Amino acid sequence: MQTEAWVLQKNKNQKLQKKRINLKSLKENEVLLSTKYLCLEGNYTHALEGKPQDLFKFRNEDEIILGNSGVVMVEKCGSQVTSVSPGDVCILFCNGVSDDLGYPKYITAYDKVNSMGTFSKKLVLNEKEVLKIPKNSKFSLKQWAAFSLKFITAWSNWQVAYKAWKIQNENSEISDNKYVFSWGGGVGLAELKLAKLYGFNACLITSSPKVSAEAEKHNIQTINRLNGNQHIVNQINKLTNEKGANIFIDNIGVSTLKTTLKCMSREGVLTTSGWKSGGLLPISRPYACQNRHLHVYTHYATYEEGKNAMKFAIENSWMPEIHNVLCWEELPEILLKYNSGELKDYYTVVKV
Repeated sequence: MQTEAWVLQKNKNQKLQKKRINLKSLKENEVLLSTKYLCLEGNYTHALEGKPQDLFKFRNEDEIILGNSGVVMVEKCGSQVTSVSPGDVCILFCNGVSDDLGYPKYITAYDKVNSMGTFSKKLVLNEKEVLKIPKNSKFSLKQWAAFSLKFITAWSNWQVAYKAWKIQNENSEISDNKYVFSWGGGVGLAELKLAKLYGFNACLITSSPKVSAEAEKHNIQTINRLNGNQHIVNQINKLTNEKGANIFIDNIGVSTLKTTLKCMSREGVLTTSGWKSGGLLPISRPYACQNRHLHVYTHYATYEEGKNAMKFAIENSWMPEIHNVLCWEELPEILLKYNSGELKDYYTVVKV
């Protein structure tokens, strides 16, 4: 069977090429899917730039089909598939290869060898690489497309960060003086919404008036990043009565770390699930030890965490808001704009 896909090719100047591809035969534990929506993600930028790794070299392949978030429909199932049936609508779950505890080692349509994603109109995946959307979820498919990677990442990261904070603060009640901060980003905003649902105050640091308005609709305070790092430090000190952030979500990295560390409370948690501006960080171990800071690093989620995140989302209306839906035919141009920062929405959804 053939289908149409946007393909990233080795030595092709980082631009997607549209072509017809052959789909592999369906194995007993695999499903044939058709893509309905996809969402742009930070790992697409990593793939285009070849950082932190060259995927072509790592996977030993000349062509890669990206797209590890989105909504798909099941068209056909292998003989041993039990979790979904033809006609089911699912989110793509990109834990492609897991370790003994179920945490991802390799991500579908990124560093998993011989894997493909939602940049293809049809695709073949293992049944554990999709999660069925309940028919009574009340949310749109475009919302689920944005949920599939960013919100599941946020769920897993928050569970670890919150439990880490509780280890050293088990007798501390979550009250008006407890704060979670995050630098702007789709995962960070999703995690701040979780923090609010868990009873914390939450504050987003962003340079976007549009994002600020969205955050404030959810009673999440904002700090204008354009006013500079010292302003950010002053505002955090003011909000927390000089105590600092109980949990600080920093998915950016090198360019924000110094300010983040200045704003941490004692027994605070610095948590991250990404590395937008660099992966190698200068950490003062004596400072971290003396202040009993816990540093949390997570990467996507287990299959059970994915199911739990969906259940929590439905019960608590924990969902992204989607303002624009773009066209699959324009994906190369959309991706270049996304990569350059021209697209200002946190959740850029494309209809296939």
